[in-house]
Amino acid sequence: MDTKWKCYTKAFRDTWIRNLTADQNLQITDGTIPGLMLRYLHKRKIISFFLMSKTRIKLRCIFIGRYGDLNVKAAKDKAMQLRRDIALGYDPGEAKKEKLQSGGGLFRDLFNEYMEKYSKLYKKPRTIDSNWAEYRLYIAPEFAEMRIGQIEEQHVMDAYVKWVKRTSFSTANKALSLLSNFWDWCESYKYVPKRSNPCKYVRKGTNEKYVPTVLSADGYKRLFHWLNVGQTNGGKNHPRLFRAVKVIALTGCRASEITDLEIDEVSLPDKMLRLKDSKTGARDVKLADAAVKELQEELEETKGLNSKYVFPGLKDPNKPIDNIRKAFEWALKQAELPHMRIHDLRHSFITMGANMGENMNALKDAAGHSRLATTEHYTHYAAEQTFKAVNHITEAICE
Repeated sequence: MDTKWKCYTKAFRDTWIRNLTADQNLQITDGTIPGLMLRYLHKRKIISFFLMSKTRIKLRCIFIGRYGDLNVKAAKDKAMQLRRDIALGYDPGEAKKEKLQSGGGLFRDLFNEYMEKYSKLYKKPRTIDSNWAEYRLYIAPEFAEMRIGQIEEQHVMDAYVKWVKRTSFSTANKALSLLSNFWDWCESYKYVPKRSNPCKYVRKGTNEKYVPTVLSADGYKRLFHWLNVGQTNGGKNHPRLFRAVKVIALTGCRASEITDLEIDEVSLPDKMLRLKDSKTGARDVKLADAAVKELQEELEETKGLNSKYVFPGLKDPNKPIDNIRKAFEWALKQAELPHMRIHDLRHSFITMGANMGENMNALKDAAGHSRLATTEHYTHYAAEQTFKAVNHITEAICE
């Protein structure tokens, strides 16, 4: 880190701090609260608040928080409270040292703070929901009641082994990445010592490569026959579940893009879905006539529920539909088709287009991929297409 600072005094205001930029490190004193200052690190574009104050032991530079996590008012309030505490004999440096020696704060409290301060600022709502699920299912049972300073490498390695046995390497790796990101944040806030992240010592594993099941034209015919049957007689499965699966198959969308689809994202006159958020950000999905028909019928059937979702939840219409997997598995079983993930419908959609000779850039646009290489990864050419291709090549060679 650079050690040279340009120092000056200026009353703190959000209006100029949020736009602060410079090609050198800055140390700016507030001038209204003694000792309150901010530091701007130009290489990392980070703004942090500090309070310089003399405790009974020595002069201390006390970290208050980063701008973004705190605004000016919150930073000033915290600085004033610290000044009052110090006047009463409180030493923040000694208190933090004692806290670290006793194991620091409770993991669950710090994780809630991390989600409130960091995740809300930097992560998408969908990612935040996923993080909370990972915390609830995997991280909390292992660490929630521990103090952050008590967690060591062996605790994390043991937890990782449990996660892998319970789920898969990919799921365990996601939970480990969240834990590691949270720990880095704790280091930034000095809740734990620098370079103490125990996740760095865990060797991640990888799942066996999954080979998707891709539907042929006959497979699609059998699947849709039973999805249609399911809408009238699908056992314990609600008709809405079958229609959601049909729309996923007819659009090539990711499952969550359809289950979380909101009414204001649907433009049937334009035959478009205008997704506000997806894995690659906002995007438009062009609809085939068959998909338009299914969406039209669904909107007509659910308009009395006053939900913002095209596919409202079965128990709570204020939430999106979930657990469409059961209806999908029922249709697969009835159609005598092999095991598939719902995401395999996306593979099938793109592969069907490629096997029909559709333009790859058009398929890239339809799938909402940011790179053509991703679309090509999704294509799984039928054997007859490959035979046709190699015959064309060898015929050209032998001419």
